[in-house]
Amino acid sequence: METGAYRVARAAGCLKATFTVAVGMNLAEAVWDPGGIAWRIARAAAGVALTLALATYVVLRVLRWRRARGERP
Repeated sequence: METGAYRVARAAGCLKATFTVAVGMNLAEAVWDPGGIAWRIARAAAGVALTLALATYVVLRVLRWRRARGERP
């Protein structure tokens, strides 16, 4: 499995984007009290997206680290 630096960088970008959305939603909830089923679904979707982005980033970093360690003489 190819785990180049570009994939790690792309995963980091996705993580930054989903984190920004999650923080923005928390700020919106702190200032304004949104409610309803649409808000709950959006919060759940943002949580799942953040979790997946974080897991993907961590897995790619670990795979790249293991591969780099294995290539050393």
